[in-house]
Amino acid sequence: MRLAFLILFATVWPVVAPAQGAAASIAAATKGMARHEGFMPFFWDATRGRVLLEIPAFDRDVLYYVSAASGGGSVELPLDRGILRSVVIQFQRSGPRVLVIEQNLGYRAMQGNAGRAENVRDSFPSSVLASLPVAAEEGGRVVVDASSLFMRDAAGLEVTLKNLNQGAFKFDAARSDYYPSRLRAFPQNTEIETIVTFALDNPATTVRAVTPDSRTFTLRIRHSFLKAPEGYQPRVADPRIGVSSMTFRDYARPFEESTEVSWVTRWRLEKQDPSAAVSEPKQPIVFYLDHAIPEPVRSAMRDGILWWNKAFEAAGFRNAIQVKDPTPDMDPMDIRYAWVLWIDRDERGFSSGGTYRDPRTGEILGSKTRMDSHRIRTIANYWSSYMPNTEGGIAAAGSDMVLLRQSLLSAHELGHALGFGHNFASSINDRASVMEYPTPRVKVVDGRLDLSESFQRSVGAYDTFMARYAYTELPAESEHAGLDAIVAEMRQQGILYVPQTDPRWTWYDDRATPAEYLRETMAARKIMVAQYGPDMLRPGEPVGALRDARLWMTYLHHRWAIESGVKQVGGMYHNIVVKGESLPPTQIVPATVQREVLGLLMDAIEPANLALPDSLLQQLTPHPGVNLEDMSSDYAFDQLRAARILSALVIEPLLDASRAARLVAFADRDPANVSLPEVMDALLKQTWNAPKDRDRRHAALRRVTQRVSLDAMMMLGASQETAPEARAYVRDKLVTLEADLSSRKDPDPLTQAHLRQAARDITRYLENPAANAPKSASVPWGDRPRSRFPLPPGPPL
Repeated sequence: MRLAFLILFATVWPVVAPAQGAAASIAAATKGMARHEGFMPFFWDATRGRVLLEIPAFDRDVLYYVSAASGGGSVELPLDRGILRSVVIQFQRSGPRVLVIEQNLGYRAMQGNAGRAENVRDSFPSSVLASLPVAAEEGGRVVVDASSLFMRDAAGLEVTLKNLNQGAFKFDAARSDYYPSRLRAFPQNTEIETIVTFALDNPATTVRAVTPDSRTFTLRIRHSFLKAPEGYQPRVADPRIGVSSMTFRDYARPFEESTEVSWVTRWRLEKQDPSAAVSEPKQPIVFYLDHAIPEPVRSAMRDGILWWNKAFEAAGFRNAIQVKDPTPDMDPMDIRYAWVLWIDRDERGFSSGGTYRDPRTGEILGSKTRMDSHRIRTIANYWSSYMPNTEGGIAAAGSDMVLLRQSLLSAHELGHALGFGHNFASSINDRASVMEYPTPRVKVVDGRLDLSESFQRSVGAYDTFMARYAYTELPAESEHAGLDAIVAEMRQQGILYVPQTDPRWTWYDDRATPAEYLRETMAARKIMVAQYGPDMLRPGEPVGALRDARLWMTYLHHRWAIESGVKQVGGMYHNIVVKGESLPPTQIVPATVQREVLGLLMDAIEPANLALPDSLLQQLTPHPGVNLEDMSSDYAFDQLRAARILSALVIEPLLDASRAARLVAFADRDPANVSLPEVMDALLKQTWNAPKDRDRRHAALRRVTQRVSLDAMMMLGASQETAPEARAYVRDKLVTLEADLSSRKDPDPLTQAHLRQAARDITRYLENPAANAPKSASVPWGDRPRSRFPLPPGPPL
């Protein structure tokens, strides 16, 4: 029996062994499969639904990107087509399997011997993304089954969307697969596209709005493998200028220096003639416009992208930026072609300049810029809210404004693709950068709206400094001094770049000072409100359309000026300064500036500036086809709710806990600074202590501002983040207000009830502020708390 078993074992083992130990030949393992040649060759197994990768080399860097190939369809979902993860991987052989290991590039040793670098690598963890079984092997070539690398939540969408309160997404492997028509290989990159499905138990409203079946959310996710380039020379970043950068820690630096290192992100741009002050580049940066972009938008985008050549000439390059139409043989998945994509959504959304950056060095290897197709309609709505529609459609001047904005948007997003960050303080320097978020400049000239300067028409002075810093060719021995000189020149010209904590860093603002911007937008808004009505409609457009986004664009025309102005009160300028510079690191916003802005903010909540004309209110019928379930909000336009939203835009951030603490601390430094009591007195003077309104409508609007101010005061007094002095002061003011309200009389029954209710609310609040504080009346967008009276959508535009 024993001998028979041994004979049987010896007979069977040679047949079983190849399946368990040695891999089959590549020809046998890939029989009948389509081979795709390129940087990382692969085989598509259509019968079993597999991708077999041929490993280009073991223990060598490969750049790996995970991107969304299809979009989420909404600005609220961070799933636009583009890169979601950028890492460096290595393939490491481990017996019959190949490990895909993400390298930890956050910690390095850039100098010293190999042992020093290895020690740093061993001190920090790496991440194994997948363990791939070897499917075939011969002559040093290794082919693996890559299913476990591709059939997973590679972009980490489950966690991302859960954190954004979009629902409990769960990756569903049973309903995920490859997308065969988008499996490609090119000389410098290999692209594997998958169809991934997530199951949702509790889909959010946004998800329900954009999916055919809200329980199932399916996207296409692309895995890109790029050849890691060599020979690029990184450039040190400087926090005083907003060129995009990457950061890591270098443990080989001297112990008396910081380990933190930052390098700028930029394309490899080299002069044909290094001796020439201005030269053609050896290889220009060429952007290709998506076939889907229509005219005249296409030409406007081309013009805006080419604006950058002016800045690059200052950096020593002529015709560095080129824009072309792709030829039929070009594939947007090929990394050799920088593509400008045209993205459709259900409503307005962000555009973005996605780049393929080498995570090791910051070199930009390619880009897939995503341009939102709906934005052009948003800008057209702006024009419609400014000018009566007397010509049966958007006027030629309106079309020019819309297309100019598209040129500016293209310059902005392709600026990101070139390696440049935002500068939201450039409005202070009269449009010094296209990397600002702009709103149209609407002036008032001779009592009429003037849009002749609606948007800028070229890159600005700051943009030129960024291009010079990132791209000017400098000798290695004098590069540091040359870069310092560029920043010093920018400072000498007074061109601002400040951190996000600085009140001058504000989206969508304009003009040299917040007060100037407030005055201009409030004057324009007065005209816009007065003229808003049926004349704004296109022929055949239902009157109910007056209640669309254009109404809010009109009523809240000054919203960005308000936000910019509020930041000045209790604000401090922050300058990014290095040792040896004379610029002050901090400066409390001058009291004269704060008081001027505070006065204008109080004007913004004056009832006469909150009111809508009766003639307009009569026109605001619901839009045809409105959902009857929403009639509670759409049945009649509520002008008091609109005033509540606008009042809260001013009052709530003005009484923010951190702002109150700064007002207390700054007044302690210098009694001449604006104080918390001064701000509170100005607010009470405009609301609860204002003279009695003779106009009945104005009295109702005054009640709105009084209620919003009272709620804001109670929220400030209850917040755990409020400084003790500020909390004590605001509660003391509430005690005084309660006593005052209890004695007030008014013949109007609604006003009398309003007074009594406010007094009762204060009494109950003072018993337990934390338990009885009201909720926010209105908050703009994003990660701020949900509210009872949410604002219309905010950015973009």
